[in-house]
Amino acid sequence: MSKRPVGALAGIAMILLLAPPAGAVELPAPRGVFDVPRPAVPARDFVFTGPAASARISAIPPTKRYPIRDGSGATIAVGATAACQAICNAADPGAIADFIGTLPHGREVGVLTIQLDARWQIGYHCGYGAQACYDGWTDRIILSGDDDPQVDGASREFILAHEYGHHLAGHRPAPAPFTPAIDWGTPRWASYENVCQGQRAGRFFPGNQGWRYHRNPGEAFAEAFAFNRFSDADVYWAWTLTLKPNAKSLAAMRRDVYRPWSQRSFTIHGRLPRDRDRAVKRIFRTPLDGRAILRLRGPGATQLSARAGGGPKLRDVSRGRPLRVTICDQRSLRAVVKRRGRRGGSFTLAVERP
Repeated sequence: MSKRPVGALAGIAMILLLAPPAGAVELPAPRGVFDVPRPAVPARDFVFTGPAASARISAIPPTKRYPIRDGSGATIAVGATAACQAICNAADPGAIADFIGTLPHGREVGVLTIQLDARWQIGYHCGYGAQACYDGWTDRIILSGDDDPQVDGASREFILAHEYGHHLAGHRPAPAPFTPAIDWGTPRWASYENVCQGQRAGRFFPGNQGWRYHRNPGEAFAEAFAFNRFSDADVYWAWTLTLKPNAKSLAAMRRDVYRPWSQRSFTIHGRLPRDRDRAVKRIFRTPLDGRAILRLRGPGATQLSARAGGGPKLRDVSRGRPLRVTICDQRSLRAVVKRRGRRGGSFTLAVERP
């Protein structure tokens, strides 16, 4: 990496912060509309998820692999920039790896790289005002090599836990249409926190790294992940108050860590009566938000409709065609099977649900 004067770097960082992403138009929300307290810092971090953004970050310095000492034998890659090696006060890769081992994690830990920067490099690599950043394209956390508390009370370990929350979410599956989890939070956590409903109501903005950073549930998830590790931390909660962690939301998060979400499939069997005015109704639980898919089979059934929670009836579909239902804070789905003609008969309803 070529050397630049510190003043020039600060100017470049300011330009990078102020320049909006290509094609994006962001305007500040009117005051008093959302329950968001005044943030103590401009932003905890920034998240990059594509190759174009990753190109802004310098080449990875030489790294070595260090055990995280959690009993699994897993290792992570850690390296420090030349500037950090010269002036940082806490650029100990082994200590960094040991701390990662204390965080809830799965196999995603093995692909993690941590880059330790000198303090002045953080703004250049991550954006002006950021305390750290995460590059999902290369599975890399960029963190300060200095262990000094931030103005909002966050320690470097707290910030590192926040960044690992992004890394974890980036490696967890999520149900359509709410993917990826790095923007919405992991599925059980996001369902408990009603992220879908909040997004539809204009309270949350998944993936937003601009003006609505503190209404981004992906960022709130990462901050909650840090509080899961540091429950007594005296750190200012700058995100929307409805996403502030509690015992149940943290329990949902931990289930997402150790039992990654997967789509559930099952089959419902039934029989239609001969009375043409009769229909068969089946109700089943939908504990998580996401897309459910229903498919009707059988000679005795010709129409399928559904209603999510107390919502409006969805359109009828004919036998063999899938009925797709987006579950958004409804915890049950009622399917109605009808027939045409006088003959009754058996049917099966194949269900995929989040």
